[in-house]
Amino acid sequence: MRGLLCSAVLLVLLVCSIDCVEEFQVIFSGEAVAGQLMTRKQTAAQPSIAAPSLSATGSDKYTVLMFDPDAPSPESPTCKSWLHWMLVDASGSHLTGGTDVEGYAPPTPPIGVHTYHVALYKQSSGLAGSVSAPSSRCKFSPSGFAADHGLEMVSEK
Repeated sequence: MRGLLCSAVLLVLLVCSIDCVEEFQVIFSGEAVAGQLMTRKQTAAQPSIAAPSLSATGSDKYTVLMFDPDAPSPESPTCKSWLHWMLVDASGSHLTGGTDVEGYAPPTPPIGVHTYHVALYKQSSGLAGSVSAPSSRCKFSPSGFAADHGLEMVSEK
């Protein structure tokens, strides 16, 4: 029974910082997610990200981070902010053309309901080639990474 429950307890939490300026969509299997419970199967493939109000031809670059603040369990998050995905230098309204610094690792919550955050940051310059994957996905600091690389939060879901 435990395995059955674990495979169906993935929650994508929608959160927006107080000064969000950009709405964006996280799309799994062609459907935008909006805070609902999802299964491991539904999140097995890397999502696409869309920010309709961004210019499709603009030269601005963006970073996408996906992380789990509940790892390995909500009651004992000893690997808080487990990094599931890091994409840099994405551009345009569909945030394409970027570089996967840390490839997508699908959610596999071992126990309980986990919240998964996807954050969108505007870059002040290109990052590909100057950023490397962290030595561990465990205890990744999204805010520390943003501060170290001059990223400005646009929105978080």
